[in-house]
Amino acid sequence: MPKFIASYDLKETKPDAHENFVVNAIENGWSPWILDHNDTLFTLPNTTLQGSFANQTQAVAALNATRAETAEELGINVTMEKWLVARYEATPDFDSNEREKTG
Repeated sequence: MPKFIASYDLKETKPDAHENFVVNAIENGWSPWILDHNDTLFTLPNTTLQGSFANQTQAVAALNATRAETAEELGINVTMEKWLVARYEATPDFDSNEREKTG
């Protein structure tokens, strides 16, 4: 399945929606972690997610569903002020201060 990366900015809310957003994103197929070629998981920068979806339309729908579920859960309006979903095929370069060996 194709891999996608998403970056987003949430409008500031009370209560803060970010933690709920990430939990809902995971349930919708997104992850705040990325796997390298040595089977090590690295955490992505805040407000960045990655996931595998059948196509870009489904990836965007999963991000929008995450926003809607978070808003419903918290009973507030959750706005993604900016967002980007892009397919990637190359092995990305990355580094993180948080990592976890999978194997």
